[in-house]
Amino acid sequence: MNSFLCMYTNLTIKHITWGYVVLFILLVGMNYVPFIIADNGLIFGAFKLEPVANNLHILSGIWALIAVLTSKAACLFYFRVFGTAYFLDGIVGVLAGKAYLNLRIFNHAEEAVADMTTRLILNTPHIVIGGLAMYIGFVLYKRLKD
Repeated sequence: MNSFLCMYTNLTIKHITWGYVVLFILLVGMNYVPFIIADNGLIFGAFKLEPVANNLHILSGIWALIAVLTSKAACLFYFRVFGTAYFLDGIVGVLAGKAYLNLRIFNHAEEAVADMTTRLILNTPHIVIGGLAMYIGFVLYKRLKD
């Protein structure tokens, strides 16, 4: 475990927050890269980031950027709040077939995703990205360089 910790001893919370800024730039950019879009119009042939999801990703990236330009405390707040919201959105998406951050869970006219495999594919990124953010904000920051 100590050798694993040595891997990031020079990292700061701000370095990792910059990583989330880049992550969200890449997520938004995927909608506009032709070779990623399959013939069926879906990213990797599997899903489409709709405008609401794209806007949430843009806002998440902007929030991370504001946090990293503000302070360590703002970065911690970002990872704790964003991470928890994003992680829970993924869990709700798996369990209910509709997520809440895009407000679909509140639209009773919209059908839930029935297939559990599809639910997992669609929501695993939120669970992983949100879970990692929570880990960073609640646990890892204590071991990072100031």
